Amino acid sequence: MTLQQKAMRLSAWGLCASLSLVLLSGTGDRAVTIAQSLPSTATPSIGTPSTTISPSQTSSTYVPIPDATIAELLKLAGVTRDDVVYSLGSGDGRLTIAAVKTYGVRRSVGVETNPELVQLSNTNAQQAGVGSSAQFLQQDLVQADFRDASVVNLDASSDTALKLRARLLSELKPGTRIVARTPALGDWKPDKTITVPGASSPQTLYYWVVPERLAGDWKGRVEYATGRAQTYTLRFTQQFQQVKGDAIVEGKKYTIPNITLMGDRLTFNRTETIQGQQGIVQFNGRIEGDMLKGTAGVKWGILARNFPILAQRSTTLRGRALR
Repeated sequence: MTLQQKAMRLSAWGLCASLSLVLLSGTGDRAVTIAQSLPSTATPSIGTPSTTISPSQTSSTYVPIPDATIAELLKLAGVTRDDVVYSLGSGDGRLTIAAVKTYGVRRSVGVETNPELVQLSNTNAQQAGVGSSAQFLQQDLVQADFRDASVVNLDASSDTALKLRARLLSELKPGTRIVARTPALGDWKPDKTITVPGASSPQTLYYWVVPERLAGDWKGRVEYATGRAQTYTLRFTQQFQQVKGDAIVEGKKYTIPNITLMGDRLTFNRTETIQGQQGIVQFNGRIEGDMLKGTAGVKWGILARNFPILAQRSTTLRGRALR
């Protein structure tokens, strides 16, 4: 077989078997990029606040989050100075304060229902020297306005967290990170869990990334040779960040495996053997509004080629896609 014939076969393969996967990558983490974790040596430096609250002031005695756990939550969220951090259930305010004092975030907001804890938080913020950057609100968590958050620490009861879930998914930008000390979001499974040592027992922490809405049909066209192009439809179903997809080319359906949706960024890869040669398809892309943009790299033997992928949303599946 000549090199030119191999190239033509590669093009055809990348069009049918790969296109399914190639087009999938058009879903990216919107314009939100998940920041890299700060060094593990970073720990909050906020002093020791006066966190003693009497039972007469609260419905139950408040138990502060250990400083080591606060440090791990902020590190797990990948906090940087460009973030806006909200703590829903901010307690004595130490995580909200640490986000400013240790990580230098643009803004840090604590929302807490208990007025005594809000007062204590403001006192702690003044003592830590961050009173102008750390804000505390006495408010029902379910009513809180957190739309500008890029990081959310969720420290609420399971019932409250589930009431908040639909708003977290619909009001936060894709790519927003959520951390918690409990798996509070029901069947929205975390993207990552870590276990950290504790004074009495290990503590498991949970991490989610708000996914883009991908479910539905996306129609596009790929040019695989000069003057030669192929139209296709990408069809996705979605349950939170879990995605299944097919590529439909000339009436034939090809399953897209190994799909990862992280915010608005979509990746996948597939390996297939054709005529004794192993072919690999790798896709990397993102969603920008109603456009799916990315690149599919196809390698087959000694041949390799990148195909630009551009697809437009034609049908959106609603219902429980993200709920």
